[in-house]
Amino acid sequence: MKKTSKFAVLFLSVLFLLGACQVSEPEVVPEYNTDVSAADLDGLNFVWGHAYTGTVYGYIDGTAHSDMALDREKEVEDALNCTIEVEYNGDINTAINTAVMSGQPRYDIAIGGSYGLVDPMRAGYLSGISSLIDVHNTDKWGTPGMLQSMLWKDDLYGVVPYAWPELVYNSTDYPIVVNEDLITKYGHTDPREYVENGTWTWDKFEEVLHAYTTEEAGRTIYAMAIHPPYYFISMFLSNGVTMSMYDENGVSCGLYSERGIEALERATKILRETCKDCFYPADAHGGPGVDWFVNGDIFMLTLRGYELLKDENCVMYRANNVGYIPYPQGPNAVPNYYYSDHSSLEYTTVIPLNVKELEATAIVLSEMYEPFDAYKTKAELQDYMGKQIFFDERDAGIMFNMISHAEYGFFKEGGRSVIDTLKDSTESVRVILESLESKYQDILEDYMIPHYEGRIAVYGE
Repeated sequence: MKKTSKFAVLFLSVLFLLGACQVSEPEVVPEYNTDVSAADLDGLNFVWGHAYTGTVYGYIDGTAHSDMALDREKEVEDALNCTIEVEYNGDINTAINTAVMSGQPRYDIAIGGSYGLVDPMRAGYLSGISSLIDVHNTDKWGTPGMLQSMLWKDDLYGVVPYAWPELVYNSTDYPIVVNEDLITKYGHTDPREYVENGTWTWDKFEEVLHAYTTEEAGRTIYAMAIHPPYYFISMFLSNGVTMSMYDENGVSCGLYSERGIEALERATKILRETCKDCFYPADAHGGPGVDWFVNGDIFMLTLRGYELLKDENCVMYRANNVGYIPYPQGPNAVPNYYYSDHSSLEYTTVIPLNVKELEATAIVLSEMYEPFDAYKTKAELQDYMGKQIFFDERDAGIMFNMISHAEYGFFKEGGRSVIDTLKDSTESVRVILESLESKYQDILEDYMIPHYEGRIAVYGE
């Protein structure tokens, strides 16, 4: 087992400056004892709760990666003189809450979806971990944007196994997948080329939607199928704006920025007016959209990450040739910088409050999630995805770009209220925003600001 991980045995020093976007001294990042060989946990048993029944640390049992995870578990047990006991529980959040409230901790480590784990976090039932493991190693634990939902007030309360292949990709939401067989059959330009040459813009998107929509023998092959909320949130992000924004004035809701309004107005116009005949006229959420895509009824589909990669029912396992591209960029986006939205990060890993040995638990967590020998670097992970999972290596580059720029969409907290209204309303974007202003002010004060405070406390500016 690799013995150079950064974990917390001694927290020496840390200085984070809290002023928003001010000129500041360089932050002092915590130093960590890296001598794992000196750690002897004296036979301690660590109970690891898993929400994902029927898997091995999230991997399907009997696969190469599940074998790697089991090997890693044994290596950690041997190297640290401890044992790891896995307990499956589909309601991991309630189990954490109940155990902490009773004063009888049930799990030392727990893994589940961040959508539910934010509740015990906000209730104070999870341990802060930024002083225990090197969370600044974003290639191992995930970026601040990716972990935004688990940053709260003064600490970070959950990480993801970012260095392990495939797990976090299920939480990278709302790319566009392209039926490349249809592109070839009808002689169209592969939209990957527009992404590569920097012309994948809103205007080009409209051109593609009209070009791809095809009438053949009384049958329409539509350019695109969407689930409207996915479409609107993706178009919103495509103009270089996020749900929660930070600048010299502090925290604001990106929906109310001019960039955000511009994006939603253009998205509305494309869907309702300029390209309304290019979209499949039904909601493409979940299985139906995947079926239409695989059957050749549509050229492009917006989907969740888990619909792309999770199991044998997903797009990559059923379609013959799939392309993967981001939403086209608006005029205010940074070129080649593609945001993605997430409402829940699968495989979020936390340490509940009052575990018997907090520092020892952090050591086990850190060692367990060291990169596998086959994929020691991010570049090796991307190479694996490009060659073994995708049909084109460019697609892996786009996926990693979107993962690196993942941002929390505040779906659980009501952040998508405008998005959900737009899909059915005939009102203008500005009128809808005005009608929901008090609701978003509450979301800003109750959630966006505390999450921002956690982000600054842990990562600085």
